[in-house]
Amino acid sequence: MVRLTKVSLSARILLFVFLPLWGLSAASISIGTYYLADLQTSKLKGDLKLIARAIDVPIGEAIRKGDIETVQRTLDAIFDLGQVYGASVYNQDGQRIAAAGIAKRSNKYSPIALELLEVGRDANVYQRQAGKQVYSHFLPITDKRGQISSLVEITRRASDFSSSMSTLSHSAWTVWGVIGLLTLIIVYLGHYRAAGRDVAQLTSTMAKIGQGQLGLRASDSNTYELSSIALALNRMLDDIALAQEKILAHQEYETKLNLRLERNERMATLGRFVGGVAHELGAPLNVIDGRARRLSRFIDKNSALHELTSIRGQVKRLTRIVRQLLDFSRNSNQKEKVLILDLVVHARESLNHEQMEPSPLITINVPNHLSVFVDPDLFELALINLLRNASQAAQENVFVGYGESHDYWWITISDDGQRIPIDMDLSQLLEPFFTTKPKGQGTGLGLAIVNNIVNDHHGELMLRRSEQGGLIVTLQFSKEQWV
Repeated sequence: MVRLTKVSLSARILLFVFLPLWGLSAASISIGTYYLADLQTSKLKGDLKLIARAIDVPIGEAIRKGDIETVQRTLDAIFDLGQVYGASVYNQDGQRIAAAGIAKRSNKYSPIALELLEVGRDANVYQRQAGKQVYSHFLPITDKRGQISSLVEITRRASDFSSSMSTLSHSAWTVWGVIGLLTLIIVYLGHYRAAGRDVAQLTSTMAKIGQGQLGLRASDSNTYELSSIALALNRMLDDIALAQEKILAHQEYETKLNLRLERNERMATLGRFVGGVAHELGAPLNVIDGRARRLSRFIDKNSALHELTSIRGQVKRLTRIVRQLLDFSRNSNQKEKVLILDLVVHARESLNHEQMEPSPLITINVPNHLSVFVDPDLFELALINLLRNASQAAQENVFVGYGESHDYWWITISDDGQRIPIDMDLSQLLEPFFTTKPKGQGTGLGLAIVNNIVNDHHGELMLRRSEQGGLIVTLQFSKEQWV
């Protein structure tokens, strides 16, 4: 199938709408001028007939009286009207007795004249006179007895008819051309105002979107069809944007899930190793602590007791490290329905029993009616580690807060301690054995343990610097854990 070359909408309107209408109007003009020309010709012929009828009576009377001079004046009068080429009167023998303008001397041998003399009716005929084509109207003149006594012939140039038709046709086609040109301009400008401008704006918008301006949308149009196209385009772009958001969210979720799986595998391996080491260290440390305690009962020297006390202090430190190692390697066993506030309060009480020296004020602002499904032991362990770190870093205050959104709830623990260096990557604090404390005062497992517990509960641990100094730790979980 042959396809037409692509053309603009305005060109197609001109091709399929304007040109057919223009051609139809041309056919109408052609048919109209044909009928008008026929009417004009009939009118001109009728004028000759009326002139002939007007002079019928006066010429007949003058001929009956033999007044040829009156006949001549009558013919001169109608010739002076300017509508006839010639006028003449012939007797029964066909001889001219009076004439005005161009006329033949004799109609004796004219077939139409002879026929009129016999029939006695008007007649018309095209013939040549003085080398020119003329139209002649013949009128018989009768005497008192009703006999044809003479014949009047009035002629008009045949070119008068064609000239009239030519003038009429020329005027009609001139008007047709002017109207066609005006219609063309109106169609072109009307198309531009009605559709062309909006189409150009729509294609410009689509081009910009194709160049990467995905947030751009097509403006509405006053034309229903173009408005529907713009609406459909905007709806398609919104659907594409939504689909891309879903794809990006899914990719981000898969990335986080893969990272979590990799981290869990790494932590599981490290946890098994650490658990094994902790168990191996636990038994010898218990033996050392027991023997040192037993020796301290039998030794009275202060120096020896001091050394044994020092040994027991180091053993306690190693025991605490082993306990943290075991906590690091633990997994969530079972979840129970507990109040969030109870977990926070128990963690604070456990920390108060653990610390011998004065600790900063811990302010708790958590609702007392919210319950969640968590492993209470591990979750409390996470809160204890966070409160311990905050208390050790704080100058005067530690604040425990709560917040929620449509899909998530979270607990924040912040302190008013010294600012963390701006060039430090806070994610390093989550790495096992990384610590900012002086050597010998921290294992670097506290936040790593908390991070493992949060991951086991499908949550997220977030760190950020506080404007008042210190660190803000946020534990965020899905509201699916609410009960």
